[in-house]
Amino acid sequence: YRPDWGGISEEDIVSALNSGKILIPQMEVVPTAVVANPDTPPELEIRFDMDPPIPDFDDLSTPLPDNWCIRFVHNQLFKYFEFPSRFCPGPFHSTILRKADFRSPAHKEAYFAKCDAAIKKWRLGGPKPLNNGGWDVDGKPLEETSEYNSGLWLFLDRDNITHFFKPNFLPPYDDPKKRKIILDFLSEEWDEHDLIWKPVAPSLKKKYAELESPVEEKKVELV
Repeated sequence: YRPDWGGISEEDIVSALNSGKILIPQMEVVPTAVVANPDTPPELEIRFDMDPPIPDFDDLSTPLPDNWCIRFVHNQLFKYFEFPSRFCPGPFHSTILRKADFRSPAHKEAYFAKCDAAIKKWRLGGPKPLNNGGWDVDGKPLEETSEYNSGLWLFLDRDNITHFFKPNFLPPYDDPKKRKIILDFLSEEWDEHDLIWKPVAPSLKKKYAELESPVEEKKVELV
């Protein structure tokens, strides 16, 4: 890590997540697709996109989109940290295979058909907690557990988890104050090409610009 090259240190990330300034909801997700990315040869990615891509900003009783919690945390972190190389390519996927190749177009079609069938089954069950048993980074039970244990993890690689951060922004999320906080952060999307914030719908920019910043003042009373 070189501060003069931009970026951010592990210590700064851990400090921010432990500070309570980043609202961590109960992380419940569901895969939305398996796709081949544009690389040649491609990588195969399992997607966790927010669906529908635009929440209902008018009817607060409408359920939140699947996987809203990922973008909610992502947008908070991008607003909290500002540095020259702020970039997170494809934040809503996990690579499951690199340099994919198929014996024939028919084999490729059959493979993705099976993937689509598996995704449909997963989606029927709806979003699920990433951690439903209260497990720590080493696989042992957490010393203190609650009904909501699915938070955030930091890892060096797939085999080395280094930190776990419990949820501090707990359900239910249909409370009007909590819903406004969530929708405030979901009203914008980070453009990874232009490296700027853009409203998910142009008409929302003015509507949600007047909302006060939710992180500092409201986190204690809503947890």
